[in-house]
Amino acid sequence: MASKQALWTCFAIGWLCLGRIGGFHIISSPKYQHQRLLTCCERRIKKNKYANFSKADKLKIDPMDAMIKQSQEQKDILVKERRKLDNFTPCIDYNEKRNRNEILFPDNREIDPYDPTTYGYIELGTITGAHGIKGEIKITAVTDFAERLCQKGLRHVKRPTRRSPRRTLLLGGRHRKDDEYLIQIEGIADRDAANGLRGCVLYAREEEKIENLDDDEYMVRDLVGLDVFLKEGYKNEEGCEEGNKFIGIVNGVVLTEDMSSVSGVGQDLIEISLPRGPGGTSSLKDELVLIPFVPQLVPQIDMSTKSIYIDPPFGLLDLTYTREEKTRIKGFLPPARD
Repeated sequence: MASKQALWTCFAIGWLCLGRIGGFHIISSPKYQHQRLLTCCERRIKKNKYANFSKADKLKIDPMDAMIKQSQEQKDILVKERRKLDNFTPCIDYNEKRNRNEILFPDNREIDPYDPTTYGYIELGTITGAHGIKGEIKITAVTDFAERLCQKGLRHVKRPTRRSPRRTLLLGGRHRKDDEYLIQIEGIADRDAANGLRGCVLYAREEEKIENLDDDEYMVRDLVGLDVFLKEGYKNEEGCEEGNKFIGIVNGVVLTEDMSSVSGVGQDLIEISLPRGPGGTSSLKDELVLIPFVPQLVPQIDMSTKSIYIDPPFGLLDLTYTREEKTRIKGFLPPARD
């Protein structure tokens, strides 16, 4: 009995001191509640006891991140300095509304809407990347008139994902080595922007004439389509005079670099279309002949009358050929492989 009484006494004391249990409200000491609240607050604001042994707060910035941050700060400084040095007034307003039908495609079946050289543009070169950190651009030239890459003026840039070039302002350029030039384009002031133009092609409009041509230099587009005649006083093998006789029309020009990779070997050739239709008219049976573009064989070019006079040796005009167009049938599957 004594043990049972002691057990009930302990149970009653615990019942009065523990507070709210199972939904029953039990009287508890306010002092105990205050001490319990302080203990909880102290527990919340207590610091990690292992903080003194942790190295997380003592780590410095990663060296690579530090270099990137320093490079970005230097880049911002260079861009600001570049803008201060450029005191010219740009002749292009990039915010103005673009006229979509400013340049129309000629009504010709030979026009390729994805090849700007077929509708009034001249290819100058292809951008290969950046040079330095000030926005200079490396370009591989394909033009014989490199001054177009060095003189300030309007040019046109075509991105690989675009069909037509867009105008831009060329600030200047200089020769680097071989066919490589370094140019500067308005709005390109750092290496990242210059690398963004990798693969783009630089063009000029045909209306932009070359002013410093020599007397024996001609643009290829000016020669194509000219009428070809035998020179005055020309005599054939039989001794009969055939001066000023109509021969054909210049169909194209074959450049030396297209035939030989060795510089200084060979010469340019003009391709003449010899009409074989009735009455000397053009037909599907027209033949082609190549004439070396040298003063001995092409003594006179009259741009006012759109005429070329040639003095070919005997038998040269007989070396003709025809260009066979390959017919490609679409819709058939390739032959099966064993």
